[in-house]
Amino acid sequence: MSRPLTRTVVALALLAASSAAHADGGPAAGGLAEGSVTYSAIAPNSITNSKIVDGAVTDAKLGFGAVTTPKIADGAVTDGKIRGPIAGWKIGPHGHDATDIVQGTIDAARLPVGTGPGTVAAGDHTHEFLPKKPATLIVVAPTGGDYVSPIDALNAITDASAEKPYLVKIMPGVYDLGIATMVMKEYVDVEGSGELATRLRGSAADAGVVACASRAELRGLSIEAAGAEGNIVGIFNGSSAPRIRNVSVTVQGGKGTFGIYNLMAEPLLDSVTVTAHGGDAGFGIFNIHSSPVIRNATISAGNGVYTTSSGSATVEGSIITATLFSIFNDTATTTRVANTRLAGGRIVNSGIMKCAGVYDAEFDPVQCR
Repeated sequence: MSRPLTRTVVALALLAASSAAHADGGPAAGGLAEGSVTYSAIAPNSITNSKIVDGAVTDAKLGFGAVTTPKIADGAVTDGKIRGPIAGWKIGPHGHDATDIVQGTIDAARLPVGTGPGTVAAGDHTHEFLPKKPATLIVVAPTGGDYVSPIDALNAITDASAEKPYLVKIMPGVYDLGIATMVMKEYVDVEGSGELATRLRGSAADAGVVACASRAELRGLSIEAAGAEGNIVGIFNGSSAPRIRNVSVTVQGGKGTFGIYNLMAEPLLDSVTVTAHGGDAGFGIFNIHSSPVIRNATISAGNGVYTTSSGSATVEGSIITATLFSIFNDTATTTRVANTRLAGGRIVNSGIMKCAGVYDAEFDPVQCR
């Protein structure tokens, strides 16, 4: 064989081998020298996912920062393509909603543990946040209040005025005052939590369990007075013009019992319930030199409304049940009664008395005498 023919055969053999190596669309990986294929030598989109063997592209073959977000198609990185945990430094600062945390614990160092607002309570304490209480609101309660005694609460108020009125709020409970009297102050209202919920109990003789004041209201509670010495008085109004509303008074024992005792007073009594035990020595509302206005009252006593030694009494829309006198109107006094039921007891009038719409327990008209 001649030398030119030999060269031709060798060239054809190399061409055949090259064709076989490129039959699958490119050179075999083993046929390329490391670093021989550069980025500029690769046609755009010529390397597809199917041409890359799983695991062929390792971290060592990727330049730092070579794979950027624009080079990764949306949805291309799936859960199946991620092996092992992703360190926090690889995803940068981020946050989680509470619903993202389904198991495990959170280090206390990552939580604002404390006792103030915006903190998480530790295991040895709780957060008990209450709305900020006005300085002029004083709370009396068996536990958790400003005071446990309504007497102490009233004694602590020294600057009440028309420009700075106070409210003493008494929470549900029974408050035993003993022989002491709860003395109210002007411009300080005392409010219970309801006649069935807040009960003031005492045995103060003559002075009363509660002594009211002008420019102040007593409301929403019950008063229970009982004792063996002197006269037992539930509420005493002396030279004052208080408002008493939605209050129940029960008195018993002693030489005499007085539900509400008015001395030179002009109280407004609205929706009060008064029960005075003691038979003929029991008085529902007793008035000396006083002019009370009584509305929507329910009175049960030996003597219902007893007015003496000048003054006047006005009774409207009430029910008076008595065993001796339902209405007693002494000389130089005036009593006016309207739309009221007088169930039992007699009417005694030595002064001026006017009645309109008064009836007895059988709803028969009653004439004033």
